[in-house]
Amino acid sequence: MDGIGLKDEAGPAATREKAQVADLIREIGKRLEDVYGRPEIPEGNPLSILIRTILSQNTSDVNRDRAYTELWNAFRSYDEILESPITSLEAAIRSGGLARQKAIAIKNALLWVKERYGNYDLSPICEETPERAEKLLTSIKGVGIKTARVTLLFGCGMALFPVDTHIARVLRRLGVVPASWSREKIHRFLDGKVEPGVEAPLHLNIIRLGRNVCLARKPRCEECPLHDICEFARRKTKGENSE
Repeated sequence: MDGIGLKDEAGPAATREKAQVADLIREIGKRLEDVYGRPEIPEGNPLSILIRTILSQNTSDVNRDRAYTELWNAFRSYDEILESPITSLEAAIRSGGLARQKAIAIKNALLWVKERYGNYDLSPICEETPERAEKLLTSIKGVGIKTARVTLLFGCGMALFPVDTHIARVLRRLGVVPASWSREKIHRFLDGKVEPGVEAPLHLNIIRLGRNVCLARKPRCEECPLHDICEFARRKTKGENSE
């Protein structure tokens, strides 16, 4: 999977070797830990993490947590969620946004888990290889690569690096990957370039940078610990078109 599309894409990442990208990722992780520290890694069983991650799509952590709490205020079991009308589930998680889309994905996930494992225990997937486990989860309609990888990273401790909107924006601006690349392509490109064991803290710290400093509309480049190695900041300083 290394080098997907690199020969056909313009941008800094197109000319970097795997070792160079790995070194840059390592430097990014080190600098962010110097600033933010080693983040606390969330824990939970794979199924609960999967449901929470579905609820987290295109919303804040506050809204995700509110929707998750309200989900369990409205229902007493996974069976009850699965057997309820879609409108009831949609109403319960409305505070998280995209309620219809997420309700369908949650039902699809619960049905898949029950049919495959005979109960609502997703932990057997942790015995699969990361590649096989990701393929299995992404076969569920409504579960994409990021959702699958978050579930497997935090629920199983698998060496997978999830790329969300914030991470994609930061890596594109830094020049780690070309600006035109999709999140799926970024996921594949980074495979084998993030040191095993640092996926979780790196994921959480880049998200923190993206939320607080490398903002979508008005990035605070002067506050960024990565300012001197950032292509976006360099162009901004020279007065070139930013993105």
